[in-house]
Amino acid sequence: MVRKSSIDPTAFQLKAIDDACHEFATDEHFEWWYMDASFDNGYSLVTSWQMADMKFRGALMPFRVIEFAIYDPQGKKTSVLPTFKADNCSASKSSCDVTMGRNHLKGDYPRYDIDFLEGDLGCKLSFENLTQGFREPPEGTMYFSRNPDRYIGWAIAQPKAKVTGKLIVNGEEIPVTGIGYHDHNWGNCPMPDLFSYWHWGRFLSTDYTFVYSVGETSAVTGNKPQSRIIAFKGHDLVEMSDQIYVDAGELTLDEVTGVNYQKTLVLRMESPVVKGTITHNVKNLVENNPQPGTKPGGGKGYLRFLSDCDIRLKVHGEKITTRAMLIHEYIKVQ
Repeated sequence: MVRKSSIDPTAFQLKAIDDACHEFATDEHFEWWYMDASFDNGYSLVTSWQMADMKFRGALMPFRVIEFAIYDPQGKKTSVLPTFKADNCSASKSSCDVTMGRNHLKGDYPRYDIDFLEGDLGCKLSFENLTQGFREPPEGTMYFSRNPDRYIGWAIAQPKAKVTGKLIVNGEEIPVTGIGYHDHNWGNCPMPDLFSYWHWGRFLSTDYTFVYSVGETSAVTGNKPQSRIIAFKGHDLVEMSDQIYVDAGELTLDEVTGVNYQKTLVLRMESPVVKGTITHNVKNLVENNPQPGTKPGGGKGYLRFLSDCDIRLKVHGEKITTRAMLIHEYIKVQ
């Protein structure tokens, strides 16, 4: 028998200000707006709009950059990484409205628009919500310590969205439709002060949308588990739990970053609502970047994968058994 969820979806509903620019309260403040999409024609897109004020040799250096990549149906990556002067960027403190140079990301539930062009690579896309937005009450901020305050914020504006518009590759416009995702993070200190590592990803079935994050806090904040499984049925949230775990598996070395990762990654869910496993079998390592400020091979970095996933779950007793190709990431910062 399928039970009705006991969670109140409205308690976790995103507000426009949650996806806005947050105050740069410290010299180590950072934030980014992330979007990705997979399209019916086999293309996919990943972009991250990043702002930070970073200390360098005793001075405060503004950091404004857009990571933008398009993958064709054969997996070939075409990417750019334009940087911008701080006085040529702006971000609203009341809603998602970010400008960097001539590029613009703007929206509020249920629609977000992205307009980007660097040389002959870009996009003009609309993301329309298929689920509610999500943030943990009251404002999506998770504290890792107090006195001093160390925190990171996470607002998932679009766990699942219908995406329409066009990609621009080598100056050619390619009409696309597909499914996408958009979230926003911010924090007040360097990531190694917050996390040791984390896995992140999401997966879809006909009726359900799942977003997960599985990690551990830094040594500074006690090496504590920091995990989330967030589940939606149709439009509404049905579960938010920390009862998701990574099962041990054989490790493979990525020589570029020096990070060891699992080519077969098994996530196990044991919440009252969501139970079962998702087994990721890595097919392609599509991104491997050393952590900023570290040497290549130093054992710290960012990895993004395309994996063939075997999904075997029960949600309120309702079976979900399927296979899918999924994008997910692993970040090792300590």
